[in-house]
Amino acid sequence: MAPTGIRLRAAMAAAMTLLAAAIGSAAEAKKGPYRLPSTERLTLVLWGAECLVPDGLGLAFGGEDQKAEDGAARTRIRVGGEWQPIVEQLRNSNPLQKDHGRAWAIRNQVKDALAKLRFIYFEGASDREQAKAAEAEALPLLRAATAALGKLTTDLSARAKSDRAMDEYHRSQIGHAVGHFDAARGLIALAEARLAEGIGVDDIKALHRGQIQLELAAEVLDAEPPPRALSPIVYDPASKLFILFGGDHLDYLTNDTWVFDFAKRQWRQRHPKLAPPPRANHQLAMADGKLKLGGGYTYFNDIWYMGGPYIDVDDDPWTYDVAADAWTSAAGAVADSRAYRQKEFHPDFFLQGDRPDAAAFAAKLKELPSNTWVLTKPPQLPRVNRDWGTAVIDPDHDVLLRWSGGHCAHGGSDVLLYHFATNRWELPYPVEFPLGQTYSNTSYPGGVNLNHRPWVTGHTYKSYDFDPASKAMVFVGPSDWFHVFDPAVGDWNGRGQKPAGMSYDDGFYDLMCKRTPLGVVCWTKRGQLFRFDAKAGRWEPLTTTGLTLPGSAVDSAGIDYDSRRDRLLLFPGKYAKPYTGQIITVDLKTLAAANADPMGMAGAAMMPRFQRESCYVGSADLVLIGVTLAPGEDGVRWTPAYDCATNRWLGLRIDGPNPAGKDGRNVSLGLVYDAKRNLIWAVDADSHIYVLRLETKTAAKKAL
Repeated sequence: MAPTGIRLRAAMAAAMTLLAAAIGSAAEAKKGPYRLPSTERLTLVLWGAECLVPDGLGLAFGGEDQKAEDGAARTRIRVGGEWQPIVEQLRNSNPLQKDHGRAWAIRNQVKDALAKLRFIYFEGASDREQAKAAEAEALPLLRAATAALGKLTTDLSARAKSDRAMDEYHRSQIGHAVGHFDAARGLIALAEARLAEGIGVDDIKALHRGQIQLELAAEVLDAEPPPRALSPIVYDPASKLFILFGGDHLDYLTNDTWVFDFAKRQWRQRHPKLAPPPRANHQLAMADGKLKLGGGYTYFNDIWYMGGPYIDVDDDPWTYDVAADAWTSAAGAVADSRAYRQKEFHPDFFLQGDRPDAAAFAAKLKELPSNTWVLTKPPQLPRVNRDWGTAVIDPDHDVLLRWSGGHCAHGGSDVLLYHFATNRWELPYPVEFPLGQTYSNTSYPGGVNLNHRPWVTGHTYKSYDFDPASKAMVFVGPSDWFHVFDPAVGDWNGRGQKPAGMSYDDGFYDLMCKRTPLGVVCWTKRGQLFRFDAKAGRWEPLTTTGLTLPGSAVDSAGIDYDSRRDRLLLFPGKYAKPYTGQIITVDLKTLAAANADPMGMAGAAMMPRFQRESCYVGSADLVLIGVTLAPGEDGVRWTPAYDCATNRWLGLRIDGPNPAGKDGRNVSLGLVYDAKRNLIWAVDADSHIYVLRLETKTAAKKAL
């Protein structure tokens, strides 16, 4: 029997021959953009990589762990036929791990300051007012970050000189980290110096580059590579190292190079002068003592409905000399760089054009005609339809929050903000896509992604609303979790467990949320009500009396809040079935439930199916429904409304380009009442914005 080493080399040679052939075929890039195949969602780790060698050893890294608190699949090794997680071992043996945490905390300060500055910019105040707001909200964060950055740089530089126990690799990593820190400090100072004169687009872009530099510095100090997806691993028998290159962070592609020493249980980042351009889903193989790389994709940005988000990289095959730490090919890119999606998928797209001007847009709103929908025509629109979901108003920040899509529509984790003051859309962070799960309905991943954000999943329907107590948007999510989006920093910032009554069928399509002064209330398909307790961070059951509540129904029922009477209004229905016109009231002081039996139920039953959207208009004391009735003999498409004071259904004549669409229904409609301006706003699947000044005294109306 041949010795173990000979058997290993023979097996590796055969495997690498096959991989080399795969690289050769991968060099023939696909023509045009394409979609990735879906991955079975029941698999715990999606899009990760494993590399096994014939003696039973192996390394696994990368992908999204649907059960992990941070969404990332960390380092695992295979010994004796068993996979073992070793991330804690790696961190405990890393002398720079605490410094990694300090660097990431500074990054978070800069990220939050950037979000506040971008928000202030889109609010469109004068330069003087913007400078005042920046001084109050953003500059304290930037100054704290600058001070902490200086202290961390000093501490690390001193340790690199004085710590005799530190090995050369970690000393070298400190040098790379300090280089990133210096670049970040310069970018922060550049933006900070100009904020006294107002907020400019260049300042926002500079801070974003500074944030990226801080992320790169934190990565240098970590015990393992940053999370990524579709990044293959290969084993080099000569050096006995596993090699990792590039991958998809889902919001950006990278081209960093890492090696893992199995004997020492240690990752080491390589720093070649040049590297292949950022990519993922490429092929790696060892051939003739060198690592060969071929294929892979980069992002495609001109996508519309169900379009391909990826396009193959069509460059020459790359070779990596492991011993020399050098990539060679006809042309290269700077190592340790990133490639983000561009155009409508990047926040900078929405910074284009004229500066947002609140005074100018307020003047236009004053000229709105009564009882007529008007298109506002924002200068930049998000790309890809945001289907089958609602939109909610955040009155504290004076924005519309839109998080919709899924299935065959937009599949990102990004929450859009529409600024009522300036008629501008804001994208708070670069768009992420769930790879092959995009356009795949309920097979969207669970848990959180690599940036700790939930995916939009199948569709959102009415599964979120703004919570006045926490001043955040609460999404009830699939399965066991609810998630929280903080508009103040433009990002998701936490999650919690739902009670059993809100966790069923791995779905949330019929969990219907509505804001009330004491918290968001959720109505379930089992006829239960829960209210979100922001202080406790949990959902509490509401036990109703009187009428037994029916269950909610996906896209065929509605929920609203009557602020004058402090009551919920439930519009019960069954999926895709005609509406009966019945309304159920729930008094939130006594929790007594009853049928309203409004007048005109037979007329209301003529509404198109899927009458999900509504909004209570406080000034008119009525609920406007987001559909229109089929035209009768008069040729008018009457808009149904419920008059709360008289308990009757009526029809309103509203002219203009109605957001309900030509067929009288829009399953992707978002409809909100803006009490500050006494206006009604709507958004459709393609992010067009409609505004309505409703004056019921002058509006044509009829009984239903």
